[in-house]
Amino acid sequence: MARKARRRSFGKIETKTNRHGNRYYQASYRTPVEAMAERPGLPERQYKNFDDETAANGWLSSEKRLIDSGVWTPVKEREAKTRRSDVTFAEYSAQWVENRRKKDGSPLREGTRQKYFQYLRDHLNPVLGDKPMTSIRPADIRTWYDSMTVTRDGRGASVRRHVFDLLNGIMSDAASTPLDDEGTTLIPVTPVQFRVPRPDTLHDYVIASREQIWALADAMPPCHRLSVLIAGVMGLREGEVLGLQRGDVELGRSPAILHVRRSAKDGTTNGHKARVLGDLKTAGSRRDLEIPEPLLADMKRQLDDYVDSVPTALLFTGVRSRKIVSGQSIRNEFNRAKKAVGDPELMDMHFHDLRHCALTYFAQDGATVGQLMKLGGHTNLKTVAVYQQSSADADERLRNAVNAELSSAGSAPTSPPPPGDSVPPSQDGGSDGLAGMLAVMPLDERVAVIRELDAGKRQRALGLLPRDARVETMAALFEEEL
Repeated sequence: MARKARRRSFGKIETKTNRHGNRYYQASYRTPVEAMAERPGLPERQYKNFDDETAANGWLSSEKRLIDSGVWTPVKEREAKTRRSDVTFAEYSAQWVENRRKKDGSPLREGTRQKYFQYLRDHLNPVLGDKPMTSIRPADIRTWYDSMTVTRDGRGASVRRHVFDLLNGIMSDAASTPLDDEGTTLIPVTPVQFRVPRPDTLHDYVIASREQIWALADAMPPCHRLSVLIAGVMGLREGEVLGLQRGDVELGRSPAILHVRRSAKDGTTNGHKARVLGDLKTAGSRRDLEIPEPLLADMKRQLDDYVDSVPTALLFTGVRSRKIVSGQSIRNEFNRAKKAVGDPELMDMHFHDLRHCALTYFAQDGATVGQLMKLGGHTNLKTVAVYQQSSADADERLRNAVNAELSSAGSAPTSPPPPGDSVPPSQDGGSDGLAGMLAVMPLDERVAVIRELDAGKRQRALGLLPRDARVETMAALFEEEL
């Protein structure tokens, strides 16, 4: 219940009682007329509550001084600014990760969210967590960056880059996301003032021959043998392989089809870490693939011997758990299979390299850019360009054949390149010289030459181009296919 306000030369103070029976003092004054004229939406009075009457009196006096000096701003705006200045990095970043959305507006995958929280917990909060967001400076960012350990051989660089990308996103949003109708942001500018180069890949893909892929499959536990063939022949990602269900396989049609609809990944169930089925990596990863005929017998055997009859039954389950296979488990089995095969060329091979093998062979067999993107579930053209590289076994065959093939197709330019831009062919007219000539041709002329080749010869020519020339050529060809 409010008591009578005490008369003052400026403002008033009312004594009130809250619902718990505790007394407090509400100080208020009329909003300056000039401010009301400039901003009609302001309330007629400005309020603030105090536990002490003396503090209420002091606040009114300070508000009067602000008005008289011409620097007054609405009370709520100042309070909001004060609250913003107290927000720590740990508080803001946790909220940012929790509410983060992808570009299409969908929420982050649970695995991605948990990875971000791990980055905050292990790498960012120990250095920046207690600092108010408004106090973080470029020097603080550099201090954090230097605290991330990277060995001489480059280990740790990839994690540091991933954490840096997260930090950059958090700070960029804090500097650009409006908090009110006035466009006020939490910080005026991001303190991340430098860029980090992408680290070199520590692992070179191992391209196994098709015979080696079959040998690796034979060395796996029988219930997981097919996983190697699906990855190494059809190009599925590890999580996509382990997320396959009986209903994804259609053997009763011609050609038989495998539907890629989900991915097995790390997540949470009832608040505990668990292996779950979730969304695919990208929208383009959802695809329907023809099952090669040599795999049909293996596919049927897997369904008959190891898969329950319901459509949602997993193709692959843990040997003991009968649940979703963890990525580490399938990788451990793959490592044991490599040792059992005993081929020195395969010792550095990863399970993920099987996908790279499949897509590389698709490219060598004449798949167009559009087909490669569909087969691999890619949306990034530069990623697809990687698969134009050759396996070691095919390099010599391509080098010996490409000159004759391109010449017979009339692909070699009949007029020399512009002066100063030419790259002379090798003395024996080999493929390196022809690739060099194609590389220095203007893009439209190069595309016109390559477009005239049949699919197989086109892919071989692309595979010999330098990476930058290959990517821009494939981009131009891909635009024509759309």
